[in-house]
Amino acid sequence: MRRRAVLGGGLLAALGASALYVERDSIAGLFPHDAHEDLYSLGVAFSSVPDSLASEVQAHGAASVLHAGNIPGVERTFVQPDSPPLIAGTRTLSTAHGAETLTAITQAFLEKASRPAPTPALTSLDRSALLDIFTLTWALPSPIAALSPNWRYTWPRDTAHVIVALAERGFDDWALGLLEHLVRIQRPDGTFEARYRPGTARAPDARSPQFDGIGWFLWAAASLARLGVLSSDASPASSSPTLKRALARSARAAVDATTTASGLPTPSPDYWEVPERRLTLATAAMTLSALESAAQLSKLGFLEGEAGVGTETLERSARETERALLETFGPGDFQRYARGGGFDAGLLMLLPPYQTQEFAKRNPAIAGHIDEAFEAMQRPAGGVAPGARWKRDGISWTPQTAMFAQAYARLGERERALEILEWLAAHRTSAGAISEKILADGSPAAVAPLSWPAALALSTLEALHS
Repeated sequence: MRRRAVLGGGLLAALGASALYVERDSIAGLFPHDAHEDLYSLGVAFSSVPDSLASEVQAHGAASVLHAGNIPGVERTFVQPDSPPLIAGTRTLSTAHGAETLTAITQAFLEKASRPAPTPALTSLDRSALLDIFTLTWALPSPIAALSPNWRYTWPRDTAHVIVALAERGFDDWALGLLEHLVRIQRPDGTFEARYRPGTARAPDARSPQFDGIGWFLWAAASLARLGVLSSDASPASSSPTLKRALARSARAAVDATTTASGLPTPSPDYWEVPERRLTLATAAMTLSALESAAQLSKLGFLEGEAGVGTETLERSARETERALLETFGPGDFQRYARGGGFDAGLLMLLPPYQTQEFAKRNPAIAGHIDEAFEAMQRPAGGVAPGARWKRDGISWTPQTAMFAQAYARLGERERALEILEWLAAHRTSAGAISEKILADGSPAAVAPLSWPAALALSTLEALHS
C-alpha cells in the first residue's frame, strides 16, 4: 500500500447544501484553489448557570448533573478574540455567573472521562475534544452539531458518534439517554430526518430524509451492547419496549430497502448532504451496517414488535446486501459511485467500527484502498476533503480526516492513526476547539467546535488506549 505523510501545515456554501443539485464529477471545476473562509468563533463557552443548579451541585455533588436532557438556565456563548478569558482547563468564561459551579461540573466530567495519551499534544487533544462534546451536549435538549445558527441542529449521525464516545468514557446513562432521544425523533417507518430542531422531532427545513440514519442509529445501539451499556441487567432503558420497537422498526426499514432487484437501497442523500440521483457507497455501507447491527441486537433480544425481522432474516439480508454491495462497488475499487466518482469517506464506512471485524477479514481488499483514498482526498494543509471529487478549494475537513485516523487505529496501523491525530491537535483554534475546516495555509475555519470530529477523535484515542 502506498504511503503519504500528513503535512504540517464558496458558492455552494452560500447557497446551502440542499439549494441546488450539482453533478459530483463537475464540482471540482466550480471553485478556485485555496479558497478563504472565516473562522466563525474560537470556540464555545458557558456563560451562566442558574442558582438552583449550584444548590443541586452543593447538595448532591457535581457528577449528579452529568446526564442527558435539558437544564433550563444554562447558557453558552461564542468565544471570540475579545471575549473574557476562559477559566483554565474549562470552557467557562471567567465572568460567568456561577463560574465556580461550572468549574466543578467540568472537573467532574473530565476526571471521569479523560484518558492518558501517547504524547502531550494528544493528551491535550483528548481533553479539548471532551470539552468540545461537553459544550455541545450537556444541559441541552439534545446534542447539537455546533452552536452557529446553521449547525445548531441535531443530526442522527453526529449524535450516534457522541453516544458511542460518551459510553466509551463511562457515561452509560448519559449515552442511553441520548439513544432514547433518537427513539423519540424516529419517523414512523423507522427512518430519520437529515437533522432536527434540538429536543424535537421536527426538521428545520424541507430537505429529504437521509436513509443512512437507520445505520447510525442501529450502529450506536449495537455499540452500546458491545460495551455492555445496553444489556438485560443494565438500566431499565435497556429493556424498554419502546426502545426495542424502535430498533425493530429501523431493522425492518433496512430489510425492506434491500428487498429490491439490485439488493441495495435506492439513492438517498448521505454525509455530503446534497440530493443524489445515484446510490452512494456511504448509503450502501451504512445500510449494511444497519443489517449487521440489527442482527447482533436481535441475538441479544433487543428487537421487538416487528414480524419477520428475526436474527435469521437479518443475517440472510446482511449477506445478500454484502454480496450486492461488493458486486456493485467492488469493480470500481469502492469509489463514491458504482461507476466512479472518486474515493470518499464511504470507503471508511466499510471498515470497523461501522462494519464487523469478520466482514473486514472476508474483504481485505477494502482496507487495501485506504492509503490510495487518503492520497486522492488530501488537501494542501494535510487533511482531507469529503471526497476526491469534492470542490478543489484547498480546504481540509476535520470529520473525514478524523475518520481516517479512526479507520487506521481499528486496522492496527497505530503510527498512522497517531500521525493524523497529531495533525488534528496542531490545527485546533487558539481556544483548543476542533473546527470544521482547515484552510490551505493551515488556519482553522468555519464553525468551532464541531461535535462529529470531536467524537471521532475521542473514539480513536480510546481505541489506541485499549
